[in-house]
Amino acid sequence: MTRKANTKKPPSQNTTRLLLRKGWRGLRSDEGSQLVELALVVPLLLLIFTGAVDYGRAYFVSMEVSSAAEAGALYGLQNPTDTAGMKTAAALDSPDLPGLTSTASYGTECSDGTSPTPNPGTPPTCAVNVVRYVEVDTTATYKPIIPYPGMPSQFTLTGKTRMRLAF
Repeated sequence: MTRKANTKKPPSQNTTRLLLRKGWRGLRSDEGSQLVELALVVPLLLLIFTGAVDYGRAYFVSMEVSSAAEAGALYGLQNPTDTAGMKTAAALDSPDLPGLTSTASYGTECSDGTSPTPNPGTPPTCAVNVVRYVEVDTTATYKPIIPYPGMPSQFTLTGKTRMRLAF
């Protein structure tokens, strides 16, 4: 009976030493690779999370500014000549926005939206009905948590509500 010759190549001396010292596991040691991956991914995840929180805050402020304008205009429907009360109602509707500014006005216009006449003017002559309106404009400044490249450091958000009351 003849024996086949061993066709495997003998391991090199460095591989043999490594095998003797650590076993087969020593050839594929990946200890610490998860930590390196985590260190690479965490800053990216934090940036994405911060951007999402920042976008949510900006959306909240935008809703508050619009809601304040609507609250001022609703007050103005009950008291159409009280512009100071309209501004106060707008400010009271959004106490979370300390920098909120508002302007209020009232007047008359044609029901089709033409010929607006501000506060103490004479009512327009219209082929259709004449209606009274109140208008409240609100603005607030939003500053993001972190500055983003290519974007301004602050934004001005506006709200405007115009409501009409037939008379």
